[in-house]
Amino acid sequence: MRALPGPAEVPVPGADGTPDDLCALYARVLDRLDVTPDGSFVSLGGDSLSYVEMSIHLERRLGRLPSDWHTTPIRELERRETPDPGDRRRLRTVETGVVLRAVAIVCVVGSHIRLFELRGGAHLLLAVAGYNFARFVLASPERRERTRRTARSIARIAVPTMAWTAFALLVDDDYDLSNLFLLHNALWPEDMGTGIHLWFVEALVYILLAVMALLALAPVHRLERRFPYGLPVVLICLGLLTRYELVGLPDRAQITDAVTVFWLFALGWAAARSRTVPHRLLVTVAALSTVPGFFPGEPRRELFVMVGFVLLVWFPTLPSTHRLNQVAGLLAGSSLAIYLTHWQIYPVFDGLSKHLALVVSLAFGIGYAAGVSRIAHRVSVMRTARRRPACPGRAKRSRYARPALGPGSGARAGGA
Repeated sequence: MRALPGPAEVPVPGADGTPDDLCALYARVLDRLDVTPDGSFVSLGGDSLSYVEMSIHLERRLGRLPSDWHTTPIRELERRETPDPGDRRRLRTVETGVVLRAVAIVCVVGSHIRLFELRGGAHLLLAVAGYNFARFVLASPERRERTRRTARSIARIAVPTMAWTAFALLVDDDYDLSNLFLLHNALWPEDMGTGIHLWFVEALVYILLAVMALLALAPVHRLERRFPYGLPVVLICLGLLTRYELVGLPDRAQITDAVTVFWLFALGWAAARSRTVPHRLLVTVAALSTVPGFFPGEPRRELFVMVGFVLLVWFPTLPSTHRLNQVAGLLAGSSLAIYLTHWQIYPVFDGLSKHLALVVSLAFGIGYAAGVSRIAHRVSVMRTARRRPACPGRAKRSRYARPALGPGSGARAGGA
């Protein structure tokens, strides 16, 4: 859930485009005190929850993002041509993953409000999650670092979810304690009542836990390092066993079960690891042949997921404008917060206007993401302060980092 800061919070780089400007951006977005021009988004701890904000701002500054921007050192990115930041009319680009997250969450909320019917957004987001997992978490070659990053991603999903669920328990009776501890879908998968609302979060957390445990095994880690494309392809095949109810729990399998939807996450993982045209063709064929039939009687839902996946595989970026990038960044970065909160927000306004219910739900989710971000930043500052050496003269503080709690310090956005 990452809400993009306003233009005033991000200093516009100078005409000389010095590395200091990009280092300051990285320091602010990632809450790091040790940013240097030799660091990269991945090496500095960037993940799938913070890439939206970073990609939007880098695209604004560089004009066009290279496909490997997340692993490219800041020094190399600085050498790219820097467009005139005052030019808002020129054609720009935006990462396809950002667009898909933004479109998917609007479709999820709009469909639940019944303003329109375009379902499949949550399942498409699972494929995007797998894609981003491979890009950011698996970009590190170290097994322990991968485990730490996955655990951090799980915490950044689970903690805001549990916090909002605890609040929802106080204001209505939609949820119970099984929702609070993200166990409802595991305990009662056939329950299609209000308790199923958070199935997407539960499924994603379960999948990430399973993948983290799998890759923590040294033999599997070595296998993934040697066959980065082959392992997710094998996992797709294993996931299809439960997707088609060939193994597992056929009497209770639902399209909201983590074991049933795992193959979508694996498809996104394989898509990110596709380096050749045959690789992309294989995952595309796999998606186009296995998504049909997953939503019986809902061809539009299946088409939505397939079109989104094809875009993700074949078009890493899409043409856009500065304003569209800002809107897409806000929605994509706050997508988890919007998903969590809209269940309680839209019924309040649904009777007045469905359009109003949609707008308020999106706005409230963006605000909740910003609030979570502010809290996360303050926690990060306090942890950093406790880790500092006793002798102030020996503390190494990056000159690119903003003051911890100074008058002009902005709130860090929280991440999906």
